[in-house]
Amino acid sequence: MRNPRSEQNHFFELVQTRLESEELIVDKVAEVLHLSRDSAYRRIRGITDLSVREMVILARYYGIGLNKLLGEHENAVVFHRRPFIKSLDDFKNHLIGELQELENIRSYSDHHVYVQAKDIPVFHLFRFPKLAAFQLYIWLKSVYDFSKIEGLHYNLSMIPQELINIAHEQNEAYNKLNCSEIWNDTTILSLIHQIEYHYEAGLLSSKEEALNLCEELHKMMKIIYHQALRGKKLKSVDEKEFGSTSYKMHYHEISLADNHILAEFNRNQRRYFIPYAGINTLKTGDPIFTKNIHDYIKAQTKKSSLISDISEKERNKFFIRIKNRIDRLKSRIEKTDPFM
Repeated sequence: MRNPRSEQNHFFELVQTRLESEELIVDKVAEVLHLSRDSAYRRIRGITDLSVREMVILARYYGIGLNKLLGEHENAVVFHRRPFIKSLDDFKNHLIGELQELENIRSYSDHHVYVQAKDIPVFHLFRFPKLAAFQLYIWLKSVYDFSKIEGLHYNLSMIPQELINIAHEQNEAYNKLNCSEIWNDTTILSLIHQIEYHYEAGLLSSKEEALNLCEELHKMMKIIYHQALRGKKLKSVDEKEFGSTSYKMHYHEISLADNHILAEFNRNQRRYFIPYAGINTLKTGDPIFTKNIHDYIKAQTKKSSLISDISEKERNKFFIRIKNRIDRLKSRIEKTDPFM
């Protein structure tokens, strides 16, 4: 049987490795746990047991994985998940939970979010009501097979306004985060194919509705272009006013395999998010794993071209290709009519 005091001593050894050179562990433990210096000292020395709650608070603050302390293999990673989405309420709660994650990250002044964008980050789409409704429609109908609301078949106009409002709040929260995004030429293709498929299958209400989606897609890419040009994010309330939030955009020539999101904040903390089975999300703060993801994303940025602030020629070529793809989609829609 393991000695719990030895586990406690080992835990504080891990805390010690997270401290800045000038920091004293007793002062930091007292500060984080809101204890007196003497009470903190007694826990560090093993005289007083550290409660599970106190250990969790310190582990979260310093980004320490509890795998080894729980007797798990050093290569095991603990992920957190929300309840699997099975109902409209589950879907709404998921959107609210994602919004809270964004707001929590923003609460730290030293935060930075890295996004490897196999697909367009949905937070950009959520700025626009029709694109937001379309993305929610795809998830609800195609992914989760919620084919009816109150006995009626879905169409874009029936997406609950409450969900669209939460999505818009996610966009506003994301616009206040310092971000680095890695895109490539296929990032936009999934959305273009989705619009084309739903139009040709007669799953949109009209040709005008499909063209409206193209128009909002144009507007979205124009905003992203100006953000890349300035290296700053536009404020949601005014599409002509830039905020202080940084925006770095990288162009990667090779197809991106996954949608990765890594958040760094509070000096020593990282949090990694990856979607599965639609928009269900797994997240972890495991320090070794998130450091590996950080190194991986950094390596991808080195293989990419920074097209925000600088590289005007590469930036313009990239956005012209995107504009041409949207224009071709718009032209195909204008020449056909599945509603005849």
